[in-house]
Amino acid sequence: MSALVVLAVVLAGAQAFQPVREDRQADVGELQQIMAKFAYKLEDIEKTMATVLGGGLAGNDVDSLSRNKRQLPVENGDVNLTEQTETSACIVGLPGPSGRDGRDGAPGRDGAAGRDGQPGPQGPIGPRGDIGPEGSPGEKGERGVDGIGGGSVYIRWGRTTCPNDTDTSLIYDGIAGGTHYTHSGGGANYVCLPKDPEWGVFTDGNQATAYMQGAEYELGHGNNPFPGASLNNHDVPCAVCHVASRGSKLMIPARLSCPSGWTREYKGYLMTEYYTHYRSEFVCMDGEPETRPGGHQNTNGALFYPVEANCGSLPCPNYVQGRELTCVVCTKYRPRRQPHETTTPES
Repeated sequence: MSALVVLAVVLAGAQAFQPVREDRQADVGELQQIMAKFAYKLEDIEKTMATVLGGGLAGNDVDSLSRNKRQLPVENGDVNLTEQTETSACIVGLPGPSGRDGRDGAPGRDGAAGRDGQPGPQGPIGPRGDIGPEGSPGEKGERGVDGIGGGSVYIRWGRTTCPNDTDTSLIYDGIAGGTHYTHSGGGANYVCLPKDPEWGVFTDGNQATAYMQGAEYELGHGNNPFPGASLNNHDVPCAVCHVASRGSKLMIPARLSCPSGWTREYKGYLMTEYYTHYRSEFVCMDGEPETRPGGHQNTNGALFYPVEANCGSLPCPNYVQGRELTCVVCTKYRPRRQPHETTTPES
């Protein structure tokens, strides 16, 4: 490789050498000898390069190397152009190791938004939330068609069954009760107590509050309206009845029959507390009364007495002084009103 460098320097010097006219005749021969020696040297260098490259350059490759024309002086002092071969070659080495990774570049811009994905599966139902505030009432709707009345309920005093011929059903049968006839407080009405009471929170023993007594027939004053029946001082039974087909109920005192269009449930006699006892209510005792088994003891309690007509403010006639008053319990079927039917007010 160093020989090539020397050759290049000599050629450059020869090319730049421009002898003056007087001296060039004497130096031409010497210069030609020098150039001939370098030509031989050049051939040796080419052979050496071929050997070093290990056959990388074939013979044809050496001949095909680029040749540069050079200005050389001749005997007559003119300058001819001759070809001087200049070779250049480069040895290819093994690949070197990879370099280190470069630093990260600046972040790129956000890409365009993608399309919406498909809906996923429905998740489990969450816990129930709190109840919201009550909304404002809506507008009042139109009145519907009247039903059959929803039925009616009444107490049949003195009996444990309901009439079978009036389409009624027994809710329960029980025991007549009320406030003791000597007590000024307590309830002012009779009640039909069930035979099997159910208890809540209780304290045994009387605490001097209010009391519920059983009820007895009181018929020892000679005015027994129930001939053939021994009822005096017997406990009074009762039955709670339901009429599904008739929605209105009425107890009429001093009557044994019902008005037109009404159905009689049962008939009997009007009874209440004794006139010098504390007040109670008027009830219609069935005309064929029964007694509670095992209840024939004069323990008093709430009492039932027949009611007599007493003339004065009560007109006589048609009422009669001292006569026991009858009674009747009636129900009525209310016909179903047709749709959009209006009720005409009475004039």
